[in-house]
Amino acid sequence: MRRTKLRSLIMSGAVVAIAALGAVGAALAAATSPPPINDNYLSSLNLNQPGRPLNRVDTLSDVRDTSAATVQGDIFSPPQSGGPAEVTGCSGVTEGKTIWYDFHPDANGLVRIRSSAEFSTVIAVMPYDPKTLIPDIAQRKCAVNQVSKAQELFDEVRAGGSYTIQIGGANDLGGTVQFLFDYLVKLKRLQSEATLTAQPVAGGVRIVNLSVTAPRKAHVLVRCTRGCRTQARTARNLSFSSLRGTLLTNGSALKIYVTARNAIGAYIEYKIVHGSFVKIQRCLAPGSMKPAQCE
Repeated sequence: MRRTKLRSLIMSGAVVAIAALGAVGAALAAATSPPPINDNYLSSLNLNQPGRPLNRVDTLSDVRDTSAATVQGDIFSPPQSGGPAEVTGCSGVTEGKTIWYDFHPDANGLVRIRSSAEFSTVIAVMPYDPKTLIPDIAQRKCAVNQVSKAQELFDEVRAGGSYTIQIGGANDLGGTVQFLFDYLVKLKRLQSEATLTAQPVAGGVRIVNLSVTAPRKAHVLVRCTRGCRTQARTARNLSFSSLRGTLLTNGSALKIYVTARNAIGAYIEYKIVHGSFVKIQRCLAPGSMKPAQCE
């Protein structure tokens, strides 16, 4: 049995818009409009596909009209049968008219789940077995998002896991519901070290040796403000023999950038001052070459 995936949400803060309805129009829509496409557990909308990165930059957003949504007595029906009943409610608050979303983290992290509606909603998240498709109710976390007091649901998630999100109206209420999702990952910080050996000469220093240690597959870039050619390497232990004998004049600097995808990089700078040098160490935000203080 394979779980049906109707479509992926690839949105960067965008919202699937639904026209505002008056009281009469809302009642008419509830009577005539079909259930939302993610009404059923096996028809969850995907925030990402298994094995593909989950957006950790933007807030994913979706808007659905839940007026005609239902609660399933068997989460495998339709299209099949034999599944457990849908579990609803939170902290004594009843729930109905539910919709579903799935996501698959590619790194350990924290998810932030929010909802917005003109009525109170119940938010829940739980892992599920991708083979049996059965959700782990014992690990279900929920929150009641009241109109008068907004609530957010945070949950730690594991890389490679499969998770499902359930959102319903408190006391079986339905209508326009906005779903907001953020994936927060603690970035890995690259550990790197450099050793510069230099001889003092008139007007600056002459390089004897420069060695750099960096994580495996990290990209190491070495450049000078003046006096040497830029060099780029990828290795764990590096020795830049081509820099031997290079003259770095007072006021110049030797700069080392150690970077990797989705990681906090390392920045090491040697400022040449009065025939010697001063070593400075900073961090690089992912995708940036601008040094900043390490947190």
